[in-house]
Amino acid sequence: MSYQTFLTLHLIAVLLMTGVTFAAFAAPHPDNRQRMLMASGSLSLLVFLTGFGVMGVMGLGFPGWALVKVVCWLVLSGLTGMAFRMPDRARTLQAVAAAAIVVAVLMVVYRPF
Repeated sequence: MSYQTFLTLHLIAVLLMTGVTFAAFAAPHPDNRQRMLMASGSLSLLVFLTGFGVMGVMGLGFPGWALVKVVCWLVLSGLTGMAFRMPDRARTLQAVAAAAIVVAVLMVVYRPF
């Protein structure tokens, strides 16, 4: 696949995964759990595959900023399940999700290392 295809799929998957995560924070009802976790897991896998696809097409190897983004991806991936287990801590988890997103965006824009 081309760079544009990987990048487009990656960005769409990241946006949708972020939306599903924050939707889980907004409505942590047990009836929504299975659907949200399935969507989050599928989108998380797509983010992972397309992210490494972009790096492979660009021939970047595995720079330090990409490792930071992988950690941010792991954090964001785990937060959807935590929204259902700890609905009383939704504000804190939302702040963690927002921080992970900001750090990931800063890493890809500035590529500090």
